Amino acid sequence: MTTLLVTLVSITLIYQVRPFVDDAQFAWISVPAYLFSTAILTGFALLLAVKLFKQKHYQSKAFFLFAIGSIFWFIAEFIWLMYDHVWEGSPFPSEADIFYLAAYPLMIAFLFISLKPVLNSVSKNVWLFSIGLAVAFLIPSVTAAYDDMLGEDVFPTSIALAYPVLGSIQVIPAIVGIMYLAKKGANFSWMLILFGFIIYGVADTFFLFAELDGTYFDGYPVDLFWLYTYILLIFAFHIRYKVSKIPTQEQHAMFFSEKVQFETISKFGIPLTLAIITMIIVISLVHSIFMETDEQITTQNIMLGVVAMLAVFAAIVLTLNKNLSRLVKIRAEELVEQKEGLEKLVDDKTREILKSERLSAIGELSGRLVHDLRNPLSVMKMSVDLIKQNPSETKISDPNVINRLDLIEKSIDRIAHQVDEVLDFVRLSPLKLSSVSIRETVQNSISKINIPDNIQIDISDKDLEIKCDPVKLDAVFLNLLVNAIQAIPGGGKIEIKISQQTNLAVLDFIDSGEGVSDDNLEKIFEPLFTTKQKGTGLGLSSCKNIIEQHNGTISVKNNPSTFSVILPLNVEEPSKFKL
Repeated sequence: MTTLLVTLVSITLIYQVRPFVDDAQFAWISVPAYLFSTAILTGFALLLAVKLFKQKHYQSKAFFLFAIGSIFWFIAEFIWLMYDHVWEGSPFPSEADIFYLAAYPLMIAFLFISLKPVLNSVSKNVWLFSIGLAVAFLIPSVTAAYDDMLGEDVFPTSIALAYPVLGSIQVIPAIVGIMYLAKKGANFSWMLILFGFIIYGVADTFFLFAELDGTYFDGYPVDLFWLYTYILLIFAFHIRYKVSKIPTQEQHAMFFSEKVQFETISKFGIPLTLAIITMIIVISLVHSIFMETDEQITTQNIMLGVVAMLAVFAAIVLTLNKNLSRLVKIRAEELVEQKEGLEKLVDDKTREILKSERLSAIGELSGRLVHDLRNPLSVMKMSVDLIKQNPSETKISDPNVINRLDLIEKSIDRIAHQVDEVLDFVRLSPLKLSSVSIRETVQNSISKINIPDNIQIDISDKDLEIKCDPVKLDAVFLNLLVNAIQAIPGGGKIEIKISQQTNLAVLDFIDSGEGVSDDNLEKIFEPLFTTKQKGTGLGLSSCKNIIEQHNGTISVKNNPSTFSVILPLNVEEPSKFKL
């Protein structure tokens, strides 16, 4: 802000030498000022357009349009200066007028595209106010231009009328943006852009009347208006380029906010407006004293300048006073909201710490217990298998004994499964990576499960090779398959879809069951949460840990019940993993 004000004041002071030098001498100031400012502006616009295009940002098209319009400004300024200082005569319309007019539609499109995120938030009253204010600029300008062009050919008359018409249309989105800025909030660079276009519209109106009454000359006060526009836009684009280095979602948040706030308009907008208006009044006073010869006109202009300055101060004081109580109330509400947010954050963190400590204790205890349980379970399992594998002449033939052996085997399997779930959750072993076929890995998991006759499992023909820990993924697939089978006790279908999204492998486990209740969808991957009477509540939590260890994600949805596993094709390249 300080650098901007210093730049504006500096160019203003430089322009005050105009009453003391002739046209040829002043050209050494005006020519570089206009050409360099439009050239720098064009460069920033092109740089930003390319940068945002690479980011696929919605504003990239807008900045490409602005860059073309800025090129037209540069060409028009160059032709205008050539007519003023090199070529003889000053025809109307000239080639410069064509380029000036061609820039208007591009700048209008730039404003509307940039305003796209907030257009739905703009009320009808704001649009009516903006259009009414633009019409207030338009009517006297069109009337004066038409009266001056009476008797002229159609083409020059059309060019003369096109200036106020296009200028008024350009002002409409700028006013809408300013109204939104005053109510909601926006980035400092966006404020500079809007102020720049408002000043440009005012400059067009002043220039038109100066041209019509024949008082315009190189170095006229209105020339500074256009330079102010170019300088504001250059600073705005410089800031926007810095913002473009931030991730796209945060960029959007930095330009428009849904929270009511006044930082931008009060901290920057009011001081900037005050500074520009003060400089304009000083310029007008200098112009009146040194360039006007009529003493009466000079005195009137001085009085008008003083009155205008007092009016500006009064308007600013009234505006601040009007909004002060509202601003204090907003600040108080924001502080209360922040306090409540901090309290909630502290509560959440406290619960997480307690839960983490509880899980740590459970994990340590469970780790010891399951380790001691594995050995007797293995002995029991082996004994049952050996009994069943005895020769026919020594095999137990009593049906009741065989049924009890089956029950023992199932109980052992259930206990072993729960032990495995606890171990998978507790131990944090590193990944042992290898390249495997994802389809073969799923088929291998299916082969390890006792599938009831009334359940059909279909797996897609699609296959992908991924780099992963196949043992850990096997545990995940087994858990998901067992859960799916348990979700359809009356029989049904389980479908496993395999697909690829750029550098990702996507596996969908779909069952024909009733699905997870809406209340449990968000809790289902939490440790110790279970809907089963005999479950540990660690199975899906372990699956989530394993998938996240692979830099992947796991999620669930209903209709139909679907568990989706997304894995990078190469877990060693997490930077390429983008959903």
